[in-house]
Amino acid sequence: MRRRQAWLAAVTLSAVVVSGCSPGSGENAAPGTGEPAPDVSAPASGSSSSAQHRHTESSGPLGGELAVTGTAADSLTSPWSMALLPDGSVLVSERDSAAIKRIDDGEVTMVGTVEHVVPGGEGGLLGIAVAPTFARDRYLYAYYTSASDNRIVRMEYDGGQDPGLGTQEVLLEGIPKATIHNGGRIKFGPDGMLYASTGDATQEDQAQNRQSLSGKILRITPDGDPAPGNPFGDNPVYSLGHRNVQGLAWDSEGRLWASEFGPTEDDELNLIRPGGNYGWPEVTGAPGVDGFIDAQVVWPSTATASPSGMAIVNDVAYIGALRGQRLWEVPLLDGRAGQPVSHFQDDYGRLRDVITGPDGALWVATNGGPEERIIVVEGR
Repeated sequence: MRRRQAWLAAVTLSAVVVSGCSPGSGENAAPGTGEPAPDVSAPASGSSSSAQHRHTESSGPLGGELAVTGTAADSLTSPWSMALLPDGSVLVSERDSAAIKRIDDGEVTMVGTVEHVVPGGEGGLLGIAVAPTFARDRYLYAYYTSASDNRIVRMEYDGGQDPGLGTQEVLLEGIPKATIHNGGRIKFGPDGMLYASTGDATQEDQAQNRQSLSGKILRITPDGDPAPGNPFGDNPVYSLGHRNVQGLAWDSEGRLWASEFGPTEDDELNLIRPGGNYGWPEVTGAPGVDGFIDAQVVWPSTATASPSGMAIVNDVAYIGALRGQRLWEVPLLDGRAGQPVSHFQDDYGRLRDVITGPDGALWVATNGGPEERIIVVEGR
């Protein structure tokens, strides 16, 4: 069954495909060589954040080094997203093959190929998420690029091998697509709602348009409807003014954090407020401009970051860097971000996603190099 919210009726759903991007920006740029339950009670006030913003390219230990202790899976093809199942196994999506694979005690098996995926550029099979109610309903959620748009779907997963996926149910369609700035992360929040990040699809002005799905963080129910308490009424938009968010995670107090690609500078880590405007394309970073919320962390050079997937463990954010080819560690305290620390620079190539694995260690998906795998990281 296809669900289409009434508010979308007047929105043009045409796809936008472009061929270029600013040099050095986005996830497909050449590797850099440079060093170093959410509160939905009210929209953001509209004033800029008073956070202590950090601009850094430094690296060093945060009370001890992290260590790669093994490989959870290898021989993968463009791994993009990971999701932990209740039984401790992990599902991984492959962007270009449209496959979902299962990792169970070091063994990798094929779950199935997601139908209607059209890979290209940054598009393909992107985020996957396991419903909190999975033990009861067996629902697996996916964000992917089709021939006409990006969309969020759900399928039943019977727990077996290929073909283990049931018929797709389209929950939200019409998210503009492009070969760059394509978004794609989905995660369930502590409130049981599904959050999704969308890129501006190179239509920069649409990031400021509340009636567009471009350049947003969306919040929907598990059935695909705008979630109750959203800041703009019967609308899935939760926050706006984003260029291309690819990391979503919550701290111990239920605060949502998001990592975001800048253009050729000003990659960001943001604390997300319902209804908050994060400035793109009017501002980037932390300029202190009234009406926009400043980033908590700003990486001045995209060569050191291009931040993608993120996990938060014990109020420390771990963020995989694509162009920066490293793992960033950022302490979070009472809604404020501290000084970022860099690990594994250039050791494992581009780092696409980070989750807490079944063993409590970090699982990190490497992407775009000669060895595409999931490494296990321990420390602290």
